[in-house]
Amino acid sequence: MKDWHWILVFASILITPFLPALMKAKCPECKKRKLNSLDTLRDYNAEGEERVYNTFHRCDACLTYFKAVNSKPMTVSSHEEYEACVRETQARQPVAP
Repeated sequence: MKDWHWILVFASILITPFLPALMKAKCPECKKRKLNSLDTLRDYNAEGEERVYNTFHRCDACLTYFKAVNSKPMTVSSHEEYEACVRETQARQPVAP
């Protein structure tokens, strides 16, 4: 192999540990790559045949909660709304025998 091939091999080896940080989503508020996905919960209060799923995210940098309904853009949420949605989903889940 030529010398520049070895440079590419070593560069790919060195960048591998940083890939998860580079693949994270950006926070809409602070624009840092610290957005973590919390839960995807089904909304049982939704009317009609369409299923509604609420996806919650939290930014580790600015500590802001976000909520995305189905695949719509994220909106600012709160910890209380997240906890209420989790409690409601757990209360409506069927109990396994």
